[in-house]
Amino acid sequence: MRWSGRLSTCLAALLLLPTAALARQPAQQVVNLFFDCEQPGCYDTDYFRREIPFVSWVRDREVADVHALVTSQLSGGGGRLYTFDFLGLGDFEGEDQRLTRATAADATEDELRTAVAETTSVGLVRYVVGTAAAERLRVTFLPDGAAAAAEGRAGTEAGLVSQQDDPWGFWTFRVGVDGFLNGEATSRFSNTFGSFEADRTTDAWKINLSLDFSRNVQEFDIEDEDAPGGFYTERAKREDWGVGTTLVRSIGERWAVGLRTEAGSSTFYNQDYRIGAKPGVEFNFLPYSQSTRRLVTLQYLVGPGHWNYTKPTIFEQTSETRVQESLTGRVSLVEGWGRWTTSVTAAHFLHDTRKYNVSVSGNVNVRLFRGFSIRFGGNYSWIRDQLYLSAGSATEQEILLRQQQLSTSYRYFTSFGIEYRFGSIFNNVVNPRFGPGGRVFITG
Repeated sequence: MRWSGRLSTCLAALLLLPTAALARQPAQQVVNLFFDCEQPGCYDTDYFRREIPFVSWVRDREVADVHALVTSQLSGGGGRLYTFDFLGLGDFEGEDQRLTRATAADATEDELRTAVAETTSVGLVRYVVGTAAAERLRVTFLPDGAAAAAEGRAGTEAGLVSQQDDPWGFWTFRVGVDGFLNGEATSRFSNTFGSFEADRTTDAWKINLSLDFSRNVQEFDIEDEDAPGGFYTERAKREDWGVGTTLVRSIGERWAVGLRTEAGSSTFYNQDYRIGAKPGVEFNFLPYSQSTRRLVTLQYLVGPGHWNYTKPTIFEQTSETRVQESLTGRVSLVEGWGRWTTSVTAAHFLHDTRKYNVSVSGNVNVRLFRGFSIRFGGNYSWIRDQLYLSAGSATEQEILLRQQQLSTSYRYFTSFGIEYRFGSIFNNVVNPRFGPGGRVFITG
């Protein structure tokens, strides 16, 4: 559905629903809404309660009349394409609909939440017209000039203008630099990060160019009676930089071919420099048009890489060229019951298949029953391909300050939690006084 940004036009169209369809709706005072959005622009819940007062906001899907499920994806211009799935529940069972809304790459938090609120309001109209709240709804119509100004960049983000109308030819660029500095009397820490990214995305092609750099410096003053001034300074430094490109060609609704290349350097991984290229193919078991809600893909990559090492490796290599292949499966589902994402990647070097790496990662958030949900996330890797390990033992400083990757056969990270909420299911009141509640710590 093309989202023109004219709130009034959409409202008018929805208010002209067939009379027979309206007759099926129950005569009730208010619609219970379960708003399910964990996307940028959705975090200020007080704002949405103020802007959409014609429904009753509930925190449990099982007592809702409508489940508004909002997902988003980065668009080619660097903005976001939001998908709004309105799932009818109870008496509205089967009365589902989908709307979309595009936002600009430089949209502010206020512009994002405004776009989400406007589209949510439009989607709720078909459910509200059969309730007492419908008598208080009004339609506002924007003149063509004002509507065009409101659409502006968002139309470009959604791909609604031709390349001839876009002076940038669908290219977007991003440059960022961050720095952090903190310390005490006997220690100092500094971190510097820089990045550059260029993207061009159309239905047929996806092109990405990226460059990143990071520098981490730690200094500690250690007491030593024999040293000048009574102390000496230990200094540790980690530097990494990388350049990568991705070129992807779409082939129908389920296939894509691509090429990934990279070059870089890492003191942590004992790499003076590295360079590699991997062409590959990806198959989606579902049409890519469903990717905001469902994605089931299989990706195969194979290609050469060359490494020059800062120190000789445990295999007595100062440089080497190897061919590596990988297979990645990914499943991502967003449903009314929750969210689930899982990926599995298996890779190995062709010269020695015993040098392999298998990584499993996933995140799941499931509502099991009324008020009770569980969430779990993490990853685990079996590591047998550390060709870059330097010969000899790492110093105590390198171990404690994580300046050098050590030999390991596995790596993992996990997080989990449960949540149970009970009490009133309604939460329509907005009261921002004193900000978020919490514990008070008194020191001194």
